[in-house]
Amino acid sequence: MDRRSSSRSTDADVVVGVVRAPHGIKGEVKVDPRTDRFDERFRKGARLMSAAGEVRVASVRGTPAEPIVRFEGIDDRSGAERLRGELRVARERREGEHLWVDLIGKRVVTPEGTELGTVTEILRAGGADVLVVNDDLMLPMIDSVIRDIGDVIVATPQEEA
Repeated sequence: MDRRSSSRSTDADVVVGVVRAPHGIKGEVKVDPRTDRFDERFRKGARLMSAAGEVRVASVRGTPAEPIVRFEGIDDRSGAERLRGELRVARERREGEHLWVDLIGKRVVTPEGTELGTVTEILRAGGADVLVVNDDLMLPMIDSVIRDIGDVIVATPQEEA
């Protein structure tokens, strides 16, 4: 039995960050964020599921790319050590919003129905995420390229210069 995890996360949860290591001796941790809604997910008072169970954000400092987070009730290095691993929240969707995990493996076709392949990866690239199809075609997630996302993704690849 794995004693490190007492969280009740399910497949309906989504990973929003990974606790990499304690930072200092006062219970803070270094987090690798895995969300494009950092300010919402890691705001003061936000609840997350960790390896040690539910935790509540007490403070955040550093940058959104490399935050140092303190959770309520975690006041020393050994408490911080128990938090190592994934930070999760219940999966939720806003209108027109798609989670990366739901896009990986989807078929991609042109508006005419020509098969382009399957989404194998998604890259965070500045202003728009990029779908990688069959490891060689890159489609930026912008309205002029991605026409529809349903059972399949309908896309119009950009012309190469």
